[in-house]
Amino acid sequence: MRWRGAPVFGLALIALGAMMAAPAALAWAEGDGAGAAAFGYSALVTLAAGFLLSVAMRRRADGREAPASGEFLTLLAILALCPVAAAAPVAAAAPFLAFEGAYFEMVSMMTTTGATVFDRLGETSAAIRLWRVLVAGFGGFVALAMAWALLAPRSLGGFEVRADQGRSTAIGRLAGDPVWAGGRPVEAAGDRLSAAVRSVLPVYAGLILALSLIFSALGHAPLEAFAGAVGLMSTSGVRVSDGPAFAASGFSGELVAAAALVLAVTRHTYGGTGRPPFEFRAMRTDPELRLLAAVVLTVTLWFHLRHWLGVLDLEDGAGQGAFRAFWGALFTTLSFATTTGYHSADWAAARAWSGLDNPALVLLGLAVMGGGVATTAGGIKLLRAYALYRHGARELERLVRPSSIQGAKEGRRGLRREGAQIAWVFVMLFIIALAFAMLGVSLTGVAFEPGLAAAVAAISNTGPLFQTMTGGSWLTSLTPEARGVLVVAMIVGRVEILALIAMMNAETWR
Repeated sequence: MRWRGAPVFGLALIALGAMMAAPAALAWAEGDGAGAAAFGYSALVTLAAGFLLSVAMRRRADGREAPASGEFLTLLAILALCPVAAAAPVAAAAPFLAFEGAYFEMVSMMTTTGATVFDRLGETSAAIRLWRVLVAGFGGFVALAMAWALLAPRSLGGFEVRADQGRSTAIGRLAGDPVWAGGRPVEAAGDRLSAAVRSVLPVYAGLILALSLIFSALGHAPLEAFAGAVGLMSTSGVRVSDGPAFAASGFSGELVAAAALVLAVTRHTYGGTGRPPFEFRAMRTDPELRLLAAVVLTVTLWFHLRHWLGVLDLEDGAGQGAFRAFWGALFTTLSFATTTGYHSADWAAARAWSGLDNPALVLLGLAVMGGGVATTAGGIKLLRAYALYRHGARELERLVRPSSIQGAKEGRRGLRREGAQIAWVFVMLFIIALAFAMLGVSLTGVAFEPGLAAAVAAISNTGPLFQTMTGGSWLTSLTPEARGVLVVAMIVGRVEILALIAMMNAETWR
């Protein structure tokens, strides 16, 4: 995949090398000579490699469009090979990790999973903490740009649920036919990428900057405020300190974070190519956001009402009021439903109020459901879940009234039929990929429960889920071989198994 004749992978390396200047300067300012040297030399090598690769593979546009396989391979190269360059300074500055641990950390940040091998983030050097945040932010931008430039034009990444239901079957579109939903031919890859970057980058960077300023005003340190903003908009849940991410700002900070999560989980925030950003009218009628609100509120109320329905003899601890318990459950469930993984400062109060020792299975289900299409969230995606819900509701109605007929308002008939069909295909593929990930982790000697938690956290791109379910560490609870399997699962979860199958289809390679 090329942009103005230059390979996109080479440009990604140049961007990574330029970003390394920030942690190098921070390490130098703090008197960390080893860290400054590690990031400085890595920046020079990465910039040189990216520049040489771009020059060697640069060519003039000849009017011929590269096959779709080249675009998918570019995305895989960015997610799998760019972390090699990103891990080099981390391995040099923190030799106790070894390169394998540093590579796992960088793949986790690049795929916005948020799994970390650092058990005590507060004791890690400021340069490494800043670098983790920068890579997570870059990974979120890559996910958004590729969703609009690569997946959406080919009716993948969740768009297949609604795309062109009257012209072809949903299964037939797995051949990777390069058409929009309206039947228009796909534009050149560079043009699509330019349009996606122009649409996504100003909104993405602007929201991160605005949130950083807000969190700083609410009492967070600059690096902590920036990490919170990036963690929210990239749905990576990246942190630079131990404990709840927004403990310094309390309820007001978590309220801002909840609003940011809603913006991060819907494609209407970015608008997409040819559409204005912040389409609040579309957000009000968006079935994805409605489903998210219904699920989060239902789970929160279940947590809250269980205090009276199931645990009548539970006594409140000091300061654990009804509102704190309700808000702790609401914020945490919203965070895991968007595959971000932040815990509320009142999450302990919510658990004590509900009487559940560790309601991790509920959070696991929320993470698997995932966020909106064309966003940085992982999981199955809300639009696919909505299509299955509509199909199930229609089938139940037909059991009661077999002769009933529903209209095709706003394409809902196609959503119930072909859309539900391809959504179910994706769910089956997701479960198969999850089973393979669990099998691979189990073969390395990991027990069933931590293996399940690690596999689901990796393939749904919800890294904090592993610590929530098991209380263990990605570094000490898993073997290097298990982390190698999970690296593949994180990349598969970010690209999506349906897109990988479309890439491997023979028609796509032709």
